[in-house]
Amino acid sequence: MSFFHRLKPHLVCHDLGTPEHLLHKTISLVIHPGRLALLPFVKWFEKHYAGRYAFARTIFLADLVLIGLTLGLLVAAGILTFFPKHTIADDLYLDVSIAPEEIVSGAPSTLIIHYTNGTGEELRNANITLTYPAHFQLQEILSENAAVEENHVILGTLKPEATGSIKITGVLFGDVGGTQTFRSLMTFSYGEKNKVAQKTSEHRFSPVRSTLALTLWIPEPLVAYQAIEGTITYHNTGTVDFPEISIEPSWPEGFVLIESQPSLVDNHFTLPSIIAGEQGTMSFSGYLATTKEEVVFSLHPSFTFEQTHYRQEVLTQTCAVIPPQLSLTQIVDRKTVRPGSEMKITIAYENTGDATIYDVRIGVQSNSPFVSQKNILIDKDDAIDLDEITPGQKGEVILSTRLRSSVSVSELSRYENISIDTTPLTTYRLGSMDGQEIAYTGTSLSTILTTPLVLESFARYALPSGDQLGRGPLPPRVGQETKYWIFWHLSGTTNPLSQVTIEGTLPPYVSFTGRQTVSQDEGVTYNPALQTVSWTSHFVQPTLDPQSAVVGIAFEVSLIPTEEQIGTSPILLSDIQITALDQTTGAFVSATSAAITTDLPEDIMASEKGVVE
Repeated sequence: MSFFHRLKPHLVCHDLGTPEHLLHKTISLVIHPGRLALLPFVKWFEKHYAGRYAFARTIFLADLVLIGLTLGLLVAAGILTFFPKHTIADDLYLDVSIAPEEIVSGAPSTLIIHYTNGTGEELRNANITLTYPAHFQLQEILSENAAVEENHVILGTLKPEATGSIKITGVLFGDVGGTQTFRSLMTFSYGEKNKVAQKTSEHRFSPVRSTLALTLWIPEPLVAYQAIEGTITYHNTGTVDFPEISIEPSWPEGFVLIESQPSLVDNHFTLPSIIAGEQGTMSFSGYLATTKEEVVFSLHPSFTFEQTHYRQEVLTQTCAVIPPQLSLTQIVDRKTVRPGSEMKITIAYENTGDATIYDVRIGVQSNSPFVSQKNILIDKDDAIDLDEITPGQKGEVILSTRLRSSVSVSELSRYENISIDTTPLTTYRLGSMDGQEIAYTGTSLSTILTTPLVLESFARYALPSGDQLGRGPLPPRVGQETKYWIFWHLSGTTNPLSQVTIEGTLPPYVSFTGRQTVSQDEGVTYNPALQTVSWTSHFVQPTLDPQSAVVGIAFEVSLIPTEEQIGTSPILLSDIQITALDQTTGAFVSATSAAITTDLPEDIMASEKGVVE
């Protein structure tokens, strides 16, 4: 029987029989755990070693020893890892303090490193190498009895218990609330064999505030749906110059930026370097469209070094918002929205607030090039009831502004169905004379402009190129026939036209020859009884667009001067006018042109040859 077979019967508890005495019970309890611990080894031996090897017990015991050694080495390695070996650098002490106690981003501060040689050894060739945070501006390094070369402090030999300090003064630019790290590396040699060792230390600091001070001015309370003008003041409160400054605004919901100085680029204001003590301002304007009772403006400033940004203290300002006290409704007389006429606008107002408002001015504004006066205001001097408006009070004012007869193509962004946009506006004062002045703009209204209508009517004897059109003597002579060509050009229209008619009357001494040319529709019609020449069209497309087709009519007339006309420039065509119906607005439109005579100063051949001889 093998050793483990002889051992197995003794590994069970009942081999002592049923304990009858206290001593037997105690022995059973003591032996039982040991037997249970050996039982897995016995089972493992019987399953994997017994009967397989010639020297099963020897091999099994050898494996146990090897496993034990491996586990022992692992435990030792773990102990060494968690409990590192004591080195000479552990007895070299580097303590750090800062002055002032609060680190301010953008302001000078002094880092003081105190060192003590507690190693009991003489340390030779001792040097400290300093590593600073990015963009740290070093001003000065001071050390007792030590040489300083840039970021190296040469201490030389340190006797046991020797002490000293290093003072590092400079400007730290970093995130307010962030972490900035200074590192110091001391190298030295010691002992008879001049062993080389080193001591590394990191010192972390967090700026608590900034030398960049921002203030935000916004009129309060704000009035919903009104234009807002604000001012941002920046101030370098420190003693050193700043790098480039970046300010990222966070606008309230419903706020639309209209303009700023400087301009906002990628949602950032950028300022050049600000010298110590300098103060300046930025301005912005916008429109606040919100029904909230309060809004929050935030400014996020940063020091900027190329692609690196250090966030400074955020300025947050909460502003109360009140609804507009004065509601405005505009009504535009559409019949007056035509070039060259007085456009009439009625503004109905009502004080919907709970307080009386004073010094009220009401008007409209427009950016249309057809409106020569961009802001039309009714002053309280023109309407006495605008001195003050009590809660619930209603009324209306009527404004007018003359529209230009025509505009140049370069002033327009579109050439068809042009609208005149008008926006009601008001200024008033809350409270007494020193109360806040409110500027409020209402809802814009677009009104289609009745088309402009430009009729050019002129005569020619020759084309601008020099090609001769007319026939007969120049200047005209009594009793002799001279032929001219009459031209009609229709231009400047912005809406389609229907029922278009252009007409002119010939004097008795002028006749229609029948020769003609037109750019569209049928030719001109001559009425011998009335001596009229006319052209009609059922539909004409808008002509203001430079790419549109020209509507042109041309026909030939014959002049035979009489003796009574000697020394004069006879009329060739008079009573010239155009009438049409604006298809978009439904308005009737018309235009006239001056009479055409033989005086043709711009004609190459007929210039200064229009007087009858």
